[in-house]
Amino acid sequence: MPEVIDTQTAQVSLLKENFVKMVMKEDALLELVDMIENHTAENELTNHKPHVVLIDTRSNSMSSDEARKFSSGDEPTKYRIAVAILFDGLSGRIVANSLLNLYHPKVPTQKFTDETEAIQWLESQLL
Repeated sequence: MPEVIDTQTAQVSLLKENFVKMVMKEDALLELVDMIENHTAENELTNHKPHVVLIDTRSNSMSSDEARKFSSGDEPTKYRIAVAILFDGLSGRIVANSLLNLYHPKVPTQKFTDETEAIQWLESQLL
């Protein structure tokens, strides 16, 4: 059974040693403090070791500009190998595109509508 930390805006799970899944809660609006809490949970689960992250935003979650800037910065990406953003719908595509195009994540980051494809891509980043 995976280890899980429930934050104000997400359920963060360690699926295996170096694979984190972060499922955003329904209609969550992430401010900077929420993004910091989620990243802290991610790093606690991995014991601050290199890992990949699957972020599931299919629940209509949104984040503030300040939160998105933080998530692409040095501190959150310190232990990340790669990030897959799972989304659906037009609003999800807009958020994923803005993260990739405006904030230029420091680690390989891709967007997906299919969870299996996202997992396969993340697994390939671990090789």
